[in-house]
Amino acid sequence: MREVMGALEASLLTERRVALATVVRTEGSAPRAVGTSMLVTEDGLPVGSVSGGCVEASVMEAAAGVLASGVPELHRFGISDDDGFGIGLTCGGSVEIFIQTHDPASCPDFASLQRALDANMPCALVTIFDGAPSLVGRSELVLHNAEIEGLFADTVLAPDALRAAGDAVQEAIASGTTTSVTLPAATGTDKPLSLLIDVYRPARRLIIFGAIDFSASLAQLGAFLGFHVTVCDARAVFATAKRIPSAHEIVIDQPARYLQKELALGKLAPDAAICVLTHDAKFDVPVLDVALRHGFSYIGAMGSRRTATDRRQRLIGLGHTDQSLAPLRSPIGLDLSASTPAETAVSIMAEIIAAKNQTSGLPLAHTSVPIHKGVLERAGYQLRPAGRPPSFCN
Repeated sequence: MREVMGALEASLLTERRVALATVVRTEGSAPRAVGTSMLVTEDGLPVGSVSGGCVEASVMEAAAGVLASGVPELHRFGISDDDGFGIGLTCGGSVEIFIQTHDPASCPDFASLQRALDANMPCALVTIFDGAPSLVGRSELVLHNAEIEGLFADTVLAPDALRAAGDAVQEAIASGTTTSVTLPAATGTDKPLSLLIDVYRPARRLIIFGAIDFSASLAQLGAFLGFHVTVCDARAVFATAKRIPSAHEIVIDQPARYLQKELALGKLAPDAAICVLTHDAKFDVPVLDVALRHGFSYIGAMGSRRTATDRRQRLIGLGHTDQSLAPLRSPIGLDLSASTPAETAVSIMAEIIAAKNQTSGLPLAHTSVPIHKGVLERAGYQLRPAGRPPSFCN
C-alpha cells in the first residue's frame, strides 16, 4: 500500500470514498508482488497498478461494485480461468486481489500507520481478506514486538492459531517482507481466516563514502529506488548538497569514524548497503575494515582490479581472512561494461538488488528457473549468490 499512501491520505482529507485493491496472494509468474495496491476513485479513476496493466480494467469494474455496495470482495485472476486471455494475464500465473472501501470508518488504523511511518517504527497493517463475512475487511496496526489486540475480537480462535498469527506478523516485520497467511477457522465458522500482513519498515539505508561524480548518480538512483541515502566524505569542498542534490544527508567526517558512530547509535540495520567510492586507501581501507567486521547485506568498493587486489592485501594485514573478505564486492557492480556515472550507478544498484534477493544477476534468458524470488523459494530452488554464475557461463 506504500505506493498509494499519498493518494489515500488525500482522499481522507477531502472525505472522498475510494476503493483500495490489493494483491493478497500470487501463484506462478504473477506480475506484481503481494501487498501491491491500486486505488479507484468514485469517478472511476485509477491510482497505481496491481498487475502492470493485465487486469486493471476488471479490477476497476469490481471496485465500482464495492464502492456501490460497501462490501469487500476477493477476486482471483489467472491464465487457467476461462477469461484468462481476455483480461490479459498471460504471464502464466494467477493473482488474488482484495478490494475494499477506504474511509475513516473502514480503515481506522490508517492515521496510526502514518504516525508509525513518521516515527520510523517497524510495523504491519494486518487485514482479514478471506473468511467469515463478518470478519472480512477488519484490520489492525501491529507494531514490532507488540501483540495483536483487537483483530480477532468477538471470535474464538484456538490458542495455537492466535500464537501462529502473532508469530507470522512478527516474523514478517523482522524480515521486512509483506506476505499472507491462512489460519484455521474460528469456532462457529466454516472458513479459514486469511490475513494480509502488509509490512512497513524504515527505508533501507544506502551509505556512499566518497563525494565524487559517480556518487551523485548513485545517490539519485538509490533515492529513486526508495533508499535513504547518506553521502560521507572527509573533504568539505566535495561533500556539498549542490554537488549531490539527491542525497538525504551529506556528512563531513572521516568515513570509518562516521560508520562507527552510526553503529554505536544503533542507526544501521544489517540490510544497509555500504558503497565505498573514495579511491583512496587511507579512507577506504579503514571504513571497509569496520563494515566487514560488523556485517551488512551489501559491501562494495570501487576501483580497478589492481586496486582491489592491493586493498585486499591491506585488509589481510589488518587481520582479515578469505572468509571475512568474502562479502566484499570489489570491483563494485555487475559486469555491464559501464563507463559513465549513470551507467555505473545502474551497475551498482543492480548488484545491490541481486544481493538482497540472493539471485545470480544473470540475464533471465540465461536462466531456467522461475522469474520471481517468491516462486523460487516455494519451488525449492537453490538460489545462487549474486555474482556467482553457473558453470555454463564461466
